[in-house]
Amino acid sequence: METRPNAVLRFWFQDCRPHQWFRENADFDAVVLDRFGKLTCSALNGELSHWEKHPTSALALVLMMDQFTRQIWRHEPKAFTGDPYALRLTRQAIAEGWLDEEPERVRRQFWLMPMLHSEELGVILDAISFMERWSDPATVAVADRNKTLIQRYGRYPQRNAALGRASTKEELKFLKDWHSRGKHKRSQSHACDQCSSHGPIHYRIKIAGQPNWQFACPSCWNKLQHQPGYQYGGTRKENRRERKRR
Repeated sequence: METRPNAVLRFWFQDCRPHQWFRENADFDAVVLDRFGKLTCSALNGELSHWEKHPTSALALVLMMDQFTRQIWRHEPKAFTGDPYALRLTRQAIAEGWLDEEPERVRRQFWLMPMLHSEELGVILDAISFMERWSDPATVAVADRNKTLIQRYGRYPQRNAALGRASTKEELKFLKDWHSRGKHKRSQSHACDQCSSHGPIHYRIKIAGQPNWQFACPSCWNKLQHQPGYQYGGTRKENRRERKRR
């Protein structure tokens, strides 16, 4: 079991590939449980409050409360029990100026993720403002979609089953369409390891500080090809896969 803040950050930002952050995968969930399950429980129980005093360890707490909980207790009510704690830490980081001082965009993104997960419209609106300042357009677009859901339903219907909430007829229709779109998207195209967007073309790349090869969509590739240590390793095309099937 890992016990240090740097182990949490190293695992999430160096060992993991970006697509693992947001896709449901039982094997990945098992890895998070094995390596960080006990530590995440300790954080939920308030036993790591001393981590709140420094931005590095506080970000590790945010990852455990806002991300690891969702992997360890996926489809269970406990998956969301760390949200209030994570949101409090995010607000603390903003007030302390930690996001202004954080040079890495991806870390700023996860600092703000607890706001994105909130079911309060005011928090989502604040999240959009902060993400426009500190994150990237793809994450801002996700925040906009979340805002639309909260405005329409007052909550995220995707959580209803896990939380034991009864879905309205309108929510059931949304969930049916949502699941259908997700299955179609996964069957039709690959996803970018940077922003998780799907599309027919991705470039295999590597940049400094990134130990593994990753696939980037054209939009992300345009930005990453200018990064230090950039290497190009080929192009993945969806129509090529279709031709092989035929």
